[in-house]
Amino acid sequence: MKRPYLFAHRLFDLRLFERPLFKRKAVALRALTILLTTLLISNCGWHLRGYGNAPQAINSIYISSKNGGNALVRELERALRAQDVAVKDNANEAEYGLIILDQRSKRRTATVSGSARISEQELSESVDFTVVASDGSTALPLSTATVDRIFEYNEDNILATDDEARLLRSEMQRDLVRQILNRLQAVGRSTAPTSSDATAP
Repeated sequence: MKRPYLFAHRLFDLRLFERPLFKRKAVALRALTILLTTLLISNCGWHLRGYGNAPQAINSIYISSKNGGNALVRELERALRAQDVAVKDNANEAEYGLIILDQRSKRRTATVSGSARISEQELSESVDFTVVASDGSTALPLSTATVDRIFEYNEDNILATDDEARLLRSEMQRDLVRQILNRLQAVGRSTAPTSSDATAP
C-alpha cells in the first residue's frame, strides 16, 4: 500500500512541471527582479545614472502640473530636494517655476507571435515641460522627455503581466525625472550676468 504522503509528494511534483505554472513563475520572477532593482535604486540616494549632478543655477523652484501631486511630481520633488534644491509651495517664493504642460502614458502591442498571440508590449511615457524665471521670462524653452520600454506579455497570466508593467512604469518615471534634471542644468547659463554686466554702472 502506497503511503499517502508519498502520493501527495508525487502529485505536487507533477503539478510543478506543468507548463502554465512555469510561465506564471517566469513572469513572477521578472516582476520580482524589477522590484528588487527599483528598491536598490531608491536606496542609493538618487546618485545613479546622472542624479549626482544638481542644477547649479537653481536654489529654489516651484513645480506646476495640471495633474497636481501625481507620481512624476513626487519623484521630481524628491530628486530636487536630494540635490539641495528647495521645492516651494508658493510660486512667488521660488527663483524658477517648472511647468509640466502635458504628460502621456501609452501601452501598445509590439510583437505578435506566429499563432497571432501577443508576445510583447511596449510602454511609453512622455512629458512636455518648460521653465520660467521669477520675472516671467523663459529660462528653458518647451522640452519633451520620453521613455519607452518593451516587455514580454503572457496571456496565460494577465495579473502578473500587469504587475510587471506597473513596476516598469515606476522605473520609467525615474528615467523621466533624470532627463528633466539633466535639462535643468542649462537653466541660468544663458541668463547669468557677464563680467561686463556686473561692473556696469
